[in-house]
Amino acid sequence: MISKKVFCSKLDHSILGWTCTEAQVRQYCDEVLEFGFRSVCVNPDYVSFCKSVLENRAGISCVVGFPCGANTINTKIYEGIEAIRNGATELDCVTNFGLLRNGKDAQLLEEYRAFVQAMKDERPETVVKYIIYAPYGQNPFLTEDETKRLAEMVVASGADYIKFLCDPRKIKPLIGSRIKMKFSGAVDLRVTLDAIEQGCDRIGEDSAVKWLRETPDSFWGPEL
Repeated sequence: MISKKVFCSKLDHSILGWTCTEAQVRQYCDEVLEFGFRSVCVNPDYVSFCKSVLENRAGISCVVGFPCGANTINTKIYEGIEAIRNGATELDCVTNFGLLRNGKDAQLLEEYRAFVQAMKDERPETVVKYIIYAPYGQNPFLTEDETKRLAEMVVASGADYIKFLCDPRKIKPLIGSRIKMKFSGAVDLRVTLDAIEQGCDRIGEDSAVKWLRETPDSFWGPEL
């Protein structure tokens, strides 16, 4: 069984609602520090605020092109660079699904690569995660072929992570060990632990504090 400390170190504690208050975001930052989560994940307008609260004691993940991904690549690049300069250490960028559905794979791959390159040029240690689902609204149902194409493009882009909502068992055979996986379907502790067991190195969630407070310490494996 995974230890509590290792479990927490894989979590991006996410607060991405459209009406979040500073008090709510501060609470999430405090929880990141209390439990040892990997990062707080916020919208661009809260990156500077999180930096002032966390003071480099934990990572700051920022979404780009959120939530639907239908931005021009220049807009995404500007948004990502601004987030880095404001203090973001990691970026979760949403795919442009319109390009996928129009069969413009070459253009989409070019966008992936351009974004990753621009972020690494700005700050080489920036962690880039490419999202292959739309978090809200018109969430596209991806066919097996589309999922495979996206996985190949994300790997080829040079991104650090592929971020998805489906069962990790559908993604792992497509990528092997070529890129890390972030799972964003963390509806409960059981599903989250299964995703980690399947090889997901990062989890996007907003409920881990509840899970941790409800789970006895005896549940977790020993700290090594």
